[in-house]
Amino acid sequence: MKSVDEMRAKVDGAILGARDDILDFAARLAGTPETGFQEYKTAALLEGRLRSLGSSVEVEVGLARTGLRASAGPGSAPEIVLLADMDALPTRGAEGGVMHSCGHHAQMVAMMAAFEALCAARAPEKLGFRLSFVGAPAEEYTQIDFRKELRAKGEITYLSGKQELIRLGVFDGASAVLKYHSMADSPERLATVNGTLNGFVAKQAMFIGKPAHSGAAPDQGINALNAASLALLAIHAQRETFRDDDHIRVHPVMKDSGTTVNTVPDRAQLETYVRGASIAAIRGAALKVDRALAAGALACGAELRIATTPGYQPFRPCSALGEALARSASRFIPADRIDMADRSYASDDIGDVATLVPACQLGFSGFSGTIHGADFLACDADRAYLTPARILADFAIELGEDGGARAAKVRRDFVPALSKADYLAYLDECFEEKTYNYKEWPCTER
Repeated sequence: MKSVDEMRAKVDGAILGARDDILDFAARLAGTPETGFQEYKTAALLEGRLRSLGSSVEVEVGLARTGLRASAGPGSAPEIVLLADMDALPTRGAEGGVMHSCGHHAQMVAMMAAFEALCAARAPEKLGFRLSFVGAPAEEYTQIDFRKELRAKGEITYLSGKQELIRLGVFDGASAVLKYHSMADSPERLATVNGTLNGFVAKQAMFIGKPAHSGAAPDQGINALNAASLALLAIHAQRETFRDDDHIRVHPVMKDSGTTVNTVPDRAQLETYVRGASIAAIRGAALKVDRALAAGALACGAELRIATTPGYQPFRPCSALGEALARSASRFIPADRIDMADRSYASDDIGDVATLVPACQLGFSGFSGTIHGADFLACDADRAYLTPARILADFAIELGEDGGARAAKVRRDFVPALSKADYLAYLDECFEEKTYNYKEWPCTER
């Protein structure tokens, strides 16, 4: 239709015309990195831009502590959600110790640019669809103790931003959820579409020993560090039992391992994710990890406390959305530079959203360095910020034309992996604490 083509051209021209403003906004967001559930400055920057769009845009703030949503268009029409992560990562080598080393500032910039251009052209009202921008806090599953404190205070129920937004009903009416993620440049591809991700559960293991003088009376102590070290070896011994197709990843870090050299360590803490391609695979691997942790404690006579919390669902994008997203992407980049078969073993709580409603993600190059490292920086501003915005705005128009007919069909044809009630029940079940005491364990001494 001519009117839709004109709308596409108008929206695309608005994004290109706002280049300097978009890059300035990117610099401001990159300069104010904040960790999960603490993105107050980031939320204020987003809210300011959204409120400047006028009374036709409804703005809600304080969702999941720091998240926000802005919507335009008929309330009863099929809803297309532009979803962006807000948080940054604790990053060694970064100024202040926190940095957007996963490119979340680029997500916010691209989604905001698309939302602003679509609203300025009044695309939701003219085409008859509902358009929402959602800023989601706390995607990076870090600072677990802090999040547990928020949970204990009743400020949150779940430990990730999108899990909280799901609980609050933010995605209940969504016909399509669109997301963008930055990626480092490679010679093989410019973009990914329909890529998958692992899910995971998180574990904190505290080994509790007995202090003693390391030189004078080590026999009087129980070395918690030795127990944790043996547990690490026991986890490594499980790796050959993990099926290749399950894509299991277990990667512990030592968070605490004693205070002074001349005291037998009475505390040692490991923290790890147990990642996998399916919930069944994750559960099976998690049992093996618990068994390995317990073995280390038992060998040294230490007490062990394991706290498990729900991580993320494996991400399985909606194939119908992905195919349509690839068509939009091919209007801006060569189709043979779009990778339709990416299989990443990282995780993202977009997997939780995709369990319940149709969702897809555009991966796009324009960054150099190593993701989650202090050298992960935008090296091409157009590819990092503008081109993803142009693709996603174009895609939103395709889904939204004719009163959101395509988006509505995607939602009708979609079969959720879980009901919302079953999904929330699964999260609740994943909160688990176990305590093993050597003296109470069944063992026979000969």
